[in-house]
Amino acid sequence: MMPVKSNNGVVDHLVEAIEALIAEQRLAPGQRLPSERTLAERLGASRGSLREAILRLSGQGRLSVGKRGSVITIPDVAPWAQSTIATPLGALVATDPGYARDVLETRLGLEGQAAYHAALRARAEDRDEIRRSFDAMLASHTGGDPAAEAQADAAFHLSIARASHNAVLHSVMSSMFLLLRASISESLAKLYTVPRTCERLSEQHHRLMDAILAGDAEGARDASDEHIGFIEATIRSVDEERARVARAAALHSPLGQ
Repeated sequence: MMPVKSNNGVVDHLVEAIEALIAEQRLAPGQRLPSERTLAERLGASRGSLREAILRLSGQGRLSVGKRGSVITIPDVAPWAQSTIATPLGALVATDPGYARDVLETRLGLEGQAAYHAALRARAEDRDEIRRSFDAMLASHTGGDPAAEAQADAAFHLSIARASHNAVLHSVMSSMFLLLRASISESLAKLYTVPRTCERLSEQHHRLMDAILAGDAEGARDASDEHIGFIEATIRSVDEERARVARAAALHSPLGQ
């Protein structure tokens, strides 16, 4: 008897295709998806495989299916999920730049894993998006706008997280986008006081992208860790130098002033 081929791969693909459709059409809670028949035709899928994908998304709380299975809607978001990880931290990062170091530590763990899985799982469209994000980031370096540079840098890293096809990892990094952008903006302001930093960051980003595009998971994780490690070490050096200068200035100030 011939073994039955697993349908998991087909269902996985359909789950991602339905989620992409929801995002593309910006469907809000309470809105309906196309009928099962229309979805099957649009996605080129059998009704059986499509039902499995819908059932999986329903079990995850991403879809709500009517009693007869004919009406598929976007469920209301649970109250606990309405805020993001960044919500309680935004004010802290805005008022105390030292929190950026905590963001860097978190990035070290998250982005290394994102790069590793992106190298293994990225599809053609993911690789194209990473390339576009990289080119946009390079172009931002000549614009003289630190905020735009931070935005482009963060977008590049998020394109890698998206390519990891790890929904939780991507969700966590997406929810941290504003923190990530603020962290990068502060980091760039300090890093660019060090000669050749822009060139070194571009080289690091290029190595990271090349490893992912080549499918080198270990190399991608190493490149990501090296990149974050460089940022952390350089910022620490800049902070220490500034503190040293401040102490020296205090020693030469008249007493009582």
